[in-house]
Amino acid sequence: MTSASVAPTGDYLTTGQVAKRIGSTPQHVRGLITSGRLSAINIAKGAGRPRFRVAESTLAEFLRTAQVPSEVA
Repeated sequence: MTSASVAPTGDYLTTGQVAKRIGSTPQHVRGLITSGRLSAINIAKGAGRPRFRVAESTLAEFLRTAQVPSEVA
């Protein structure tokens, strides 16, 4: 018998997946999360190192608000 994964499925991304989408590193993404700039859930609460997951909608909102206005660019 195999154990079921407790990780969220569907529209949740790992820090590595988020990093690829924004052209960065997983370490940078974790920094954005711990600084409060990017919301995430921790699926490893109480189990040592955090394992963050970011909702697709949260990433989309983060990118929308981080966008530089065209008159500035």
